[in-house]
Amino acid sequence: MSKKGASFFFIVTLALILIALIVVTQVFTTTSTTALTTGNRKAVETFRLNNKIQELVNLSFDLESKLKKNEPLNEARLQSVNDSLLLLGYNASILSAATIVEGRSTSEAINSIVDTQVYISEQIIAAVRNANSAQLAYFRDSLRVLAPGDKVYKNCLQLQEALNNNLQQALYKNSEQAGKLSLLNRILALFSIIAILALATIIIRRQSQQLKLIEELKEAELAALKSKNAKEEFLANMSHELRTPLNALIGFGNLLDKTALNDQQKEYVEIIKSSGYNLLYIVNDVLDISKIEAGKLTIAHRPFNLYNLLSNLQKMFSASVQEKGLFYKYSINEQVPEYVIGDPDRLQQIFVNLISNAIKFTAQGGIEVSTGIIWIDEEAKYYKLSFTIKDSGIGIPKDKVETIFERFEQLEHGALRQHGGTGLGLTIVKNLVERMGGSISVYSHVNEGSEFNFTCILEKSDAIKPEPEKATDASFSLKNYKVLVVEDNKANQVLLKHIFNKHNVQPRIIDNGKEAVAVLRKESFDIVLMDIQMPVMDGYTAISILRNELYLKTPVIAMTAYVSESDVRKCLESGFTDYMAKPVDEQLLIQKIASTLNHTENNAVHINNSPNGSSLDFLREIVGDDSEVLTEILQEMNLQWHKDKNDLLAASAQQDKDGVKRILHRMKSTFSSLGPEHQVYKILMEKGHAIVNGNEILTDETIKFIEEMDGLINSTLHYGIER
Repeated sequence: MSKKGASFFFIVTLALILIALIVVTQVFTTTSTTALTTGNRKAVETFRLNNKIQELVNLSFDLESKLKKNEPLNEARLQSVNDSLLLLGYNASILSAATIVEGRSTSEAINSIVDTQVYISEQIIAAVRNANSAQLAYFRDSLRVLAPGDKVYKNCLQLQEALNNNLQQALYKNSEQAGKLSLLNRILALFSIIAILALATIIIRRQSQQLKLIEELKEAELAALKSKNAKEEFLANMSHELRTPLNALIGFGNLLDKTALNDQQKEYVEIIKSSGYNLLYIVNDVLDISKIEAGKLTIAHRPFNLYNLLSNLQKMFSASVQEKGLFYKYSINEQVPEYVIGDPDRLQQIFVNLISNAIKFTAQGGIEVSTGIIWIDEEAKYYKLSFTIKDSGIGIPKDKVETIFERFEQLEHGALRQHGGTGLGLTIVKNLVERMGGSISVYSHVNEGSEFNFTCILEKSDAIKPEPEKATDASFSLKNYKVLVVEDNKANQVLLKHIFNKHNVQPRIIDNGKEAVAVLRKESFDIVLMDIQMPVMDGYTAISILRNELYLKTPVIAMTAYVSESDVRKCLESGFTDYMAKPVDEQLLIQKIASTLNHTENNAVHINNSPNGSSLDFLREIVGDDSEVLTEILQEMNLQWHKDKNDLLAASAQQDKDGVKRILHRMKSTFSSLGPEHQVYKILMEKGHAIVNGNEILTDETIKFIEEMDGLINSTLHYGIER
């Protein structure tokens, strides 16, 4: 028997014995109480009978003495004697009825003597009243011969002795019962004390074990937390360390691909690029599954064009489909809304995983993508949509269908593997689908193809602006711009140098944040690209000094291998103008730089040339064109703006609706002195409310709003202070 089982058995046995003792004690207590009550009744009855016996003896002697004397009896005395006779007979009958069994014969003898005495006495009374002296003398002689008083007295003594004996026995029995009960109560008390001590010992031991277990659980929880933090830190560092060489691998591959190469060299370059992107996809899968496990995977809520997304998917896979000689077609049910609200990036990620697998495992035939409707909530404008990706590939064996969505589960194993992969794609897809309010299933037969069906809930968007086409800025020239690159990795330095050379600029390249702060104290640049993780001083520390100590307005784009949503948010909250993930995509980098520089330039021109929309005339009129006061007000506005935008980002991240409204109201007060027609105030009034959507705070809209406001405010304040 286990230690735990023995302990339980001991407690149960102890409890049962204690219950049995309580029951036995209760029985003995009831018996003793009943015996005591009976004894008390017997004692009371004995005392009452003794009184009756004494009264009976006295009456018998008194009547005998009154009637056997030769004294004349008048009517009054006769009446008194007659009453005594009645009382004597009554007492005798009570005594006979109440006597115990042991004294029954004695009681009957007393009753017989009394009856005889009563009879003789009545005859004497009758003779007196009839004046019959002969009869009177006869019965008086009979009374003397009978001597009833002595006989009653002797029998009453015997009866009293029997009653006393019976009472003594009852009292002895009561004493015996009380003794047993007292002994049993002592045993019960002793056993109760032992049981209480035993139970208390067990409880205390259990409590101490529980406290020890709690401490061990706390230690385990702390260890798990440390392990989790270590895991997250490891994944972040792994991502950074992998993305840094990938940045050079893919970047130089792209640069090399644009040079004059022969066919064999082009093939080698394509292999290098393809391998680099494959490794990048693996890193992204690992990070996604890590975010899912940590509960940090977020689903965006923004409008997008569903039809365009499906059309872009066809374009994305067109080369792969043509290369394998497959067909690709998609269809959309006419009831499916064109514009919906949801997370287009995550939805595209689901499609990319499923379509990639379909192409990977299909050698002939093709892929069909279809979209339909399961149900519509017209009132709430919610649509549950169904999406199907059907292929004519090799199919999935029955024993694999049930586990295909499990982590690291793959269709192929060991040396027979032909298609590669991490086995995380479908796990991520399943989690994303469930986070979007849907489910996913698969139907497949070997050599007949597979059909993946998934659903998700999207909200219909009634009013949405057409999505702008992403302009390609490959021809954008950075000539006459001063660019500072802060990057410690030598390969990335060379890569960025070549990228910028293609766009007619020689960037200034330095190794760490401390050196960047020192350079920017002395020189001005049009734009700064800064890595986050660097020796000596990291990017976060550097941007904090630049924004909060030097009050630098120069656009600074964060350039890092940390790519989680929290990292993006941290970069923007820290003061970076924009964010560029590694590996650096040349086209995207140039687009961001072009957008940032054009945005700043346009705002500056707009402010200088638009007296109604962005001038400081309203404020100048208020301060009486006092340049010192104007500068002081603008500097205070600048400080308050930096505080408000950080607070707005924090409140948005925490979904603090009241906090967001309070901060926006504070911003209105801050910039109201610019005038109601000023561009900053107009945008604040027109676009500030777009941040709050019902009970939800749109983080993406918050970031866009701050970016637009930041550019306008920086240009306005910079222009005003310089003037």
